[in-house]
Amino acid sequence: MRGSSSTVFASLLYLAAASAAAQTKPNVVYILVDNWGWGDISIQGSTVPTPTIDGLAAEGTRFTNFNVQNQCTPTRSAIHTGRFPIRSGTQKVPAPGEPQGMAPWEYTIAELLSDAGYATAMYGKWHIGDKDGRLPNDQGYDEWYGTKESAMEASYATTPQFDPEVFDIPQIWAGKKGESSKTIKEFNLEARALLDSEIVEKTSVFIEKQARANKPFYIYAALTQIHPPFLPHPDFEGKSHAGEYADIQIQVDHYVGQILDALKRAGVENETIVILTGDNAAGEHSANWGGEGGSNGPWRGGLSTGYEGGTRTPGMIRWPGQIPAGKVTDEILSDLDWFPTLAKLVGEESRVPNDRPIDGVDQSDFLLGKKDTSNREHIVTYVGDRVFAIKWRALKVHFYTAEGTFSPIVEHTFPQVFDIRNDPGETRELFQSEGYSHLWVMKPVMDILRDLTVSQQRYPNIRPGQDFSRYE
Repeated sequence: MRGSSSTVFASLLYLAAASAAAQTKPNVVYILVDNWGWGDISIQGSTVPTPTIDGLAAEGTRFTNFNVQNQCTPTRSAIHTGRFPIRSGTQKVPAPGEPQGMAPWEYTIAELLSDAGYATAMYGKWHIGDKDGRLPNDQGYDEWYGTKESAMEASYATTPQFDPEVFDIPQIWAGKKGESSKTIKEFNLEARALLDSEIVEKTSVFIEKQARANKPFYIYAALTQIHPPFLPHPDFEGKSHAGEYADIQIQVDHYVGQILDALKRAGVENETIVILTGDNAAGEHSANWGGEGGSNGPWRGGLSTGYEGGTRTPGMIRWPGQIPAGKVTDEILSDLDWFPTLAKLVGEESRVPNDRPIDGVDQSDFLLGKKDTSNREHIVTYVGDRVFAIKWRALKVHFYTAEGTFSPIVEHTFPQVFDIRNDPGETRELFQSEGYSHLWVMKPVMDILRDLTVSQQRYPNIRPGQDFSRYE
């Protein structure tokens, strides 16, 4: 029997409301730049112009105290899970042959958004798993295209000792959810120079496709620049008249602009959260690879160190009409925070797991301008398996130090303490220079370490390569 006209009308109203509700979920585009120094954008001191990135920052909120892990793999894990990488067995860049990759048990931001009805895609450098079961299409992405590991792979076959019998020739891969990933082409130096343009093109196509389908989407565009080998796209070679590194800085700025243009063309610019950050700082290896640049700004250290120069990168977010425009903040934020924050911003916070520690904190109220301060006042910096340093407010306590990517590790008999607000170069150690007057800071720092130790005893860390299923 047919329903009454009022019942049918009510049903239509319900369906219309449900459709409208689905359309109100914001899209999310996360652009990750590889080995991006804090000072590699002109708005933070670079002499190489980056007008598009500067403009994006002006349209949203820029973080001068955005903190990441000190290497590629840990940061990519932290962004995806909101958990300290050491909990996930992803605390360092693995050497070829070492067990690696996020355990399939981990619940990623891509899985959370996919479960919430989002179309999801990853293009670029993955670097948190190289085997089936640990690839992007196994961990929440509908489709992916790129490299399993570092851009450095493109140079492997150029070494005179390279033997394809003991190491497979590196490849660019593609995959779809529910299917095995497949090789597309050899990842050599020629392909390396072109890869980021492919990432941006695929990102743009995906944006326009999902906009036409009126479906919310999440895109993780993981650029492979600015990482050795430093090979700009032919269109940008010589563009800066200042060397390959500067050419690539201009290239990255242009590619960010192409993604923003795609959002505008698709008519979803105002409905899209855009996040732009680095994965770790620039390192001294840039000079070794012919790179005439790479700036970590006023901060000491770089890639693989525990100093501020190793853990601060550019960071910004734009969501027109929602996140304040033109805001610059030195409040502490972490790569760990994106997982719970994005879940809250899209109205899916109930999907955040409660059966495991989530080390990120929800920063949604701070980002939306509802409060003036961050919900975080400390950063724990691991280098591999060790807690190298803890930043608490504007004081930095170092238990171990290393001056560069290839430097020896020094264990200090007594921790070193620096005031990073007044001494960004971390050159004036306070215990020695001021007669231990800052010894009191060890109390909040030791409280942080104690709480972390208790948590890891209750929830044991997943070992690299371990197929972890649950906490007992």
